[in-house]
Amino acid sequence: MSARNIAATPAWRATWSKVLADISSRPLAHCSDFPDVAARWESWWRFEAKRPLIEIAVEKNPSIRWGKAFDLLNSPAEWLGVRRLQVENTHYAGEALPFIRTDIGPVATAAFLGAPLHLAEEEQTSWQETIIQDWAHLPELALDPANPWFAKIRALSALVAQDAKGKYLVCLPDLAGAMDVLANMRGPDRLCMDLFDHREDVKQAADRVVASWEAAFVALHGAILGAGAGILQWVGCWSNVPYTVPTCDFNALIGPEDFAEVCLPSLRQQARRAGRCVIHLDGPSAARHAEALAQEPAITAVQYTPGAGTPSALAKLDMLRLLQSARKPILVICPAEEVEKLCDRLDPRGLALWPTGIATPQLADRTVKTVESKFS
Repeated sequence: MSARNIAATPAWRATWSKVLADISSRPLAHCSDFPDVAARWESWWRFEAKRPLIEIAVEKNPSIRWGKAFDLLNSPAEWLGVRRLQVENTHYAGEALPFIRTDIGPVATAAFLGAPLHLAEEEQTSWQETIIQDWAHLPELALDPANPWFAKIRALSALVAQDAKGKYLVCLPDLAGAMDVLANMRGPDRLCMDLFDHREDVKQAADRVVASWEAAFVALHGAILGAGAGILQWVGCWSNVPYTVPTCDFNALIGPEDFAEVCLPSLRQQARRAGRCVIHLDGPSAARHAEALAQEPAITAVQYTPGAGTPSALAKLDMLRLLQSARKPILVICPAEEVEKLCDRLDPRGLALWPTGIATPQLADRTVKTVESKFS
């Protein structure tokens, strides 16, 4: 079966869930209490956690090579050696889990669909060239198994999975959401104008991107779970049910009505086809759509990043409470000094925190113990 024809059927999701649950029942070499950590994440998904979850990963050895090692992607064994050494030299505290990510930067699906990709090792990011010049000559938007970036990621995922089994987990690349893929392939400014001039074309293109995203999602799950390794996403949550993180950074450029009509349908489809989802909200401009996400049954959980220049998560307490009132678990990136206040002011049953600014293993452990003691 070619990658372009694969769908995430209920039978496949049930099989994957069984494999994931089995993997989570056994310790990992780099996380001896993995079954307990996995169980706490499952409680968070159900909005039943006994305390806020805390995920902190701290570098133990600054002298080794850190970063994504984009320059080694054509030397997979060497790339894997560098990334494995990073896992071995990371201190994982609280509910943080060890993983290697098969990473080519943001919105990898656009590269899978033919947008020329440029890697920037120094900046540790990548970007794609726009290829949608007009809606009358739209690219196929179908996943080609022979696409060089997709083939590379699928092979790399299989390689990492073989090494990871019983030791650590495998993190998928940023497959993103359909509208972010179109924004990269068209350009966000032109896509905004297209909502006025080519609205139906955009909506139909988003549907086609969802189908291609699904094919990539299924193929990568097959490669990794087939090797007996566990899967998670960049947000670090464990789940016994397959999940996705359908980013929609494009939503910062549009209002609630456009979001509800143009963005939410494809996000809903990705969430349903995966099994679970964590929607990524990045910054105060994106936060305007929290009410729509709170009301959408298909949205399982929300991850909030305060955004550049606005580091405080406390500034969005009302929004975070709104999401929790709809029983949406939230994962909040926050400064370390806000951890205790967020624990006091939000519902612990559906709260996970990702503190920033923690530089040592000792401080990481102290932060976790502080939260544990508040809820013991």
